[in-house]
Amino acid sequence: MEALYAKLYDKYSKLKKKKFSEYDEVNREQEEKFLNFVSASEELMEHLRGENQNLLEIVEKIRNEMTSIRSGRDDKCLEYQKLLREEEQKNKALSEEVVKLKELVKEGHPRNYEDQNGKQQETKTPETARVTTRSMRKRSRLSEDMVETEMVSPHISKHHKAKETLLVSQPQCCKTTYNGSSCSASCTFQALGEHLLGMKLSTNNEGEHVCIVASHPTTGLSFSLTFINNPTGEESELLYKVVSLGTFQRVAPEWMREVIKFSTSMCPVFFARVSRVIKLYC
Repeated sequence: MEALYAKLYDKYSKLKKKKFSEYDEVNREQEEKFLNFVSASEELMEHLRGENQNLLEIVEKIRNEMTSIRSGRDDKCLEYQKLLREEEQKNKALSEEVVKLKELVKEGHPRNYEDQNGKQQETKTPETARVTTRSMRKRSRLSEDMVETEMVSPHISKHHKAKETLLVSQPQCCKTTYNGSSCSASCTFQALGEHLLGMKLSTNNEGEHVCIVASHPTTGLSFSLTFINNPTGEESELLYKVVSLGTFQRVAPEWMREVIKFSTSMCPVFFARVSRVIKLYC
């Protein structure tokens, strides 16, 4: 019996040892897997920390850019508001000038370009002209026409006719031809004006007034400006008349369709408004 017990105990011990060995192997494998999992988790956490730091830096950079853009927009907004106020003031001043001139025209003020009594003065053509030439700087040559014009008032009797001699000095390139039109083929001043305004310019004489016709080739817009001398000795004025609105027929502002008169000091504002309309619809 004892031998049998010893044999059973020995078999039990071997089986127990085998089971423990298997358990140890399983535990060792599980421990290795757990250690690998922990190591991978730590690496992933480190990677995520780095990504998070990069994202925080990107967010900070974007925030700074947005702050800079917002500041720039605020500055531009203030600048645009300032320009808008200045433009409104200019428009208001020009509108007041237009209203004032319209009232003067309605009331028959002497500044009106039409004679209220239906009287017109007659001007005789120049009788003699004398041209003198002299050298100018940078090899440019200009000649002056000395024109003596005899002006006779039609409302004075023949025994009291008064003669007035008018000396007109102008460059050779801008001198008036026999038919009253201006020679523009080689006029330096006219070419300079066309480059500055972006419009074609030509001149014509309407009685005793000098008339400038400006036209925009692309849009077909054309208008005339007539110089009107103020008899009271104040600043000269310009009379604006539209000749053709061209492609602006439907979109032109109301003031471009009317006949207006303004002082020569308002020329920059006038041409600025015309240029603004052309740039807006071209």
